Amino acid sequence: MERFAHTFGVVHARPEQGHASQEPRTGTSVAIGFPLAALAALCAWLTLGPQQPLLPALGPVAALVLACAVYALFPLVRSQRSFMTFERPLLVLVGLVGGPVAGALGGIAIGLGDVEAVWRRRSTYAGLGMLEGIAAGFVGAAWRAGAISLVEAVALASALALAIGLGGFTIVGWVRRCLTRQVLGRALTLDAGELLVSTPLVYLLASSFSSAPVVTVLAAISWLVLVGAGMSALARQERRIEEIRRDQLRDLLTGALNRLGFEEAVAAAHARVLRGELPAAVLVIDLDSFRRFNEEHGHLGGDEALRHVTRRIVGALRPEDAVARWAGDELCVLSPRAGTLEVVERLAERVRAAVAGEPLSIEGQTCPVTISVGGTLLTEETSPDEAFDRADEALYLAKRRRNAVKILPPRRRAPKEAGEGLVPVPPRATLDGA
Repeated sequence: MERFAHTFGVVHARPEQGHASQEPRTGTSVAIGFPLAALAALCAWLTLGPQQPLLPALGPVAALVLACAVYALFPLVRSQRSFMTFERPLLVLVGLVGGPVAGALGGIAIGLGDVEAVWRRRSTYAGLGMLEGIAAGFVGAAWRAGAISLVEAVALASALALAIGLGGFTIVGWVRRCLTRQVLGRALTLDAGELLVSTPLVYLLASSFSSAPVVTVLAAISWLVLVGAGMSALARQERRIEEIRRDQLRDLLTGALNRLGFEEAVAAAHARVLRGELPAAVLVIDLDSFRRFNEEHGHLGGDEALRHVTRRIVGALRPEDAVARWAGDELCVLSPRAGTLEVVERLAERVRAAVAGEPLSIEGQTCPVTISVGGTLLTEETSPDEAFDRADEALYLAKRRRNAVKILPPRRRAPKEAGEGLVPVPPRATLDGA
């Protein structure tokens, strides 16, 4: 089952960090709407007065429902935005052999099994699972009543689950403003492939349930063990690949992000801003009199100064903020959800003070270290390159005074009647240093 990986809503910045604490939340509508729709469908079925037991073979059905929760513990992370779980075939089986109530309980178990998610994501996918399980339960009730064959029931239940899941995936992507044809096509391919591969096994387990429910449960558990083992192996491999990738995005000297890593972080932050997140802060930092360290203490002294400054900057930031060595003695900071220029200025001042507040000791000699900081906001109206250039202009002004901070607003777009592009900015040589 293809899913979006990011949680719904945003994590608010801590007040002591000076970031804004109010931000639009998304996803509450689907987090509430899907479970309500499932409950309405279940209540409608119960109102019709079903002639069959609500939960046939209570013990085995309960074991299958529990297995649905365990399956949710083994997600396959496919990208930063999506992951895949493999409980849908089991959910179809639960609905077929246990009815709509069992299918609804299986969907709830899926939400409970997603232990690392916030309530919005858990509620959303639990609601979708309930709808899929209830639909399979309707088909299962028709099969047990003799209206359709088991082959028809398995095919129809799988098709309904696929349609409901894909429809829910589309709604969630639309709410989160990150749905594309490519994403939708990939979800359809993966989910359809999953059901096609598993349909024969679902048929065999459903056919054996009435005569040997315990055997069916044991087979489902064995299926679970195999999937879990495979997912664990894939997870270990992906973690290793991710570790290698992170190493490639790190600066070997300071341990901060390198230029490529920072560009990726800024691009991701800008994408979140375009989806409604508060503007991010972009800081460009330069060590004052860095040449002196190299002249007086050699290149090893300069390297130690860079490591010292990087450590002090990292200590002044939040865990989600990014620090990078851009080039030479120039560092960059990306701080998501800054919101206003006042917050950017407080952040830059905190970084400057953190570096100036602790001198560097080289070969027993105490050496004061200061930095100059320029900053601006990364907004939906500015590209990452434009924001970085603006922060670099602010740094040029701060360098005139040294051990200083200068924040500039994002560069205004030219009016449409004036043509595309940016409002011209005077060259650095003519900028006012005030």
